[in-house]
Amino acid sequence: MNTQVNGPDGIIVMLNKLHSYTYMLGISVDGIGYTLLQIIAFVISYVLATAAGAGIGASIDFKDHVDGKFSMSYYNDEFVSAGKLSTSYFNNGLVSTGFLLLAFVCTASLSHYKKREL
Repeated sequence: MNTQVNGPDGIIVMLNKLHSYTYMLGISVDGIGYTLLQIIAFVISYVLATAAGAGIGASIDFKDHVDGKFSMSYYNDEFVSAGKLSTSYFNNGLVSTGFLLLAFVCTASLSHYKKREL
């Protein structure tokens, strides 16, 4: 980029190749992008945390609500007690919400570790 600028007292200044400003602008855009990615990582980690909390709470509440309400249920071509069936079903829900909680811990620790490096 060849640009001629008339300076004070009639001095002509030639601005050749403003690579430093191009570099500065590029790094600024990269920094903004990195910051946005970090914000997204924080949001994802907290969404995982709230999903895990909601899943654990719902599983425990529904399990307490269903236990004792039904005596028998037909499952896999046989009659089983509804308490046994609901316990197994809601325990599977608790296990999957446990994985969500583990995902939150991993995501949050990574994002906070990266933040500490900066």
